[in-house]
Amino acid sequence: MENLNFRENVLRIGHYDIYKKGSASVKNLRILNTGNKYGIMTTKACFYEDGMSFDDRKAIFLERRKKAAADNKYAFDPYKFYMPIQNGEGKAVELTREMVEAYEDGWDLDIEADILITTDKIPGVVAGFPVADCPVIVASDLKNGVTATAHCSNKMINNYLPIRTVEALQSMYGSKKEDIYIYVGPHAGKGYSYDRYPDFATESFWEQTGALKQLAANDFRIHMDKAITYQLNPSEYETYIINTDNTRTNPNYYSNNVYNHGKGPEDKNGMHFEGAYYQKTKRL
Repeated sequence: MENLNFRENVLRIGHYDIYKKGSASVKNLRILNTGNKYGIMTTKACFYEDGMSFDDRKAIFLERRKKAAADNKYAFDPYKFYMPIQNGEGKAVELTREMVEAYEDGWDLDIEADILITTDKIPGVVAGFPVADCPVIVASDLKNGVTATAHCSNKMINNYLPIRTVEALQSMYGSKKEDIYIYVGPHAGKGYSYDRYPDFATESFWEQTGALKQLAANDFRIHMDKAITYQLNPSEYETYIINTDNTRTNPNYYSNNVYNHGKGPEDKNGMHFEGAYYQKTKRL
């Protein structure tokens, strides 16, 4: 979070300190962005040596979470990381204390949802996603102390998940737009390319907003920011921050798009963890 770059006007409204430092007024809300500092932040087998068991992968992942927690002065619990299994239906699930206490390691809890919500009632609990090129959107209702996180791949953006993340807060907690703060995590920049018209782009807004442009016969470019701001109008929120770190070009991030196209080194193959939590104030 220390090195956010901002675009002027449209992509920065309000106060950056809301996420960087926190205060009593925001109930200690924090954004977690690990980059590649701690290694690959997932248990997916494709990122580990062939034949390695899930338990071995999870043990490695836990050690990486512990290092991240130590560097953040244990403001979050390294055992309490949660990621839902997305299915494109737009379902939102709130993490409850019962869910948090169900397993020692939160990674063992299966949650089917596109949107995962954490609250100030369970401090130290991280809700988020391992990602490489896709943004994680964090929508926070600071008045009610609830924060929704959603992994917004191009396919999920096409399914209107960005706006559905805000709508989940509105329907579940009666959140008002003036109390909602938006953060969009680092992601592949406008150079994100496809060699054919992408199958996911079925909605008209991709071309209408310029989020999808054809530069040549086999060269289609995606500009995620335009697709996201089409659904979440920055002028409607007091604070709206887009982290403009480009995962494709920034050496501090993994990028499967770069690696899979043979344009980058092996060390671009992986995932960082992006999410949110309320700073731990007492032992869970």
